[in-house]
Amino acid sequence: KTEHKIQKIQLDDILYIEGLKDYISIFTKSERVITLQNMKKMEETLPKGEFIRVHKSYIISLDKVESIERSRIAIAGKIIPIGDTYRDEFFKLIDGRNI
Repeated sequence: KTEHKIQKIQLDDILYIEGLKDYISIFTKSERVITLQNMKKMEETLPKGEFIRVHKSYIISLDKVESIERSRIAIAGKIIPIGDTYRDEFFKLIDGRNI
């Protein structure tokens, strides 16, 4: 729901989601959609195994990861930090995946 309208976004189109106070920005290949929703609720809505929270302010699509370097992930040219709280779960999930 954005700007008093409901906008459908395909899960396959989502690159990553960034949390900003009381709203989130959903980034796709072609656009940025801002919606009044919090990160926790969005995290619960997305399918586990396809999306993972890697930082208090970021949820990523695992299929869109281009590279991983220590505590950073690159997706579509954007560098996303991996927070200490989420590091172990992230590396456990990608261990065994071909990313």
